[in-house]
Amino acid sequence: MNLYKFTAVLTPVEENSETYYQVRVPALPEIVTFGDTVEEATFMAQDALELVVLSRLEEKESIPLDKRPVRINQKSIIKEVLVSVVHNVNALPLTQDVKLSFA
Repeated sequence: MNLYKFTAVLTPVEENSETYYQVRVPALPEIVTFGDTVEEATFMAQDALELVVLSRLEEKESIPLDKRPVRINQKSIIKEVLVSVVHNVNALPLTQDVKLSFA
């Protein structure tokens, strides 16, 4: 199991008299997610981080170091999000002698 820590920026967005939180992760710009509350936005950040880290490991891509934001909105909230990922590849090459059975 590997542990990764990333900084997430939660920015409140007001729309139609309601507020939600947009989440971005400076080290992984492909992550953009949302939550109705700070707690939900933090959970969504953790979920997105787990998926992106696992995907990068499976594709043998590097995992960047954490990156703090250079500038943030005055109302933004900074959260450090910790994720744990287990990545094991257990595969055997298929040969003609192997018979697969799905029961």
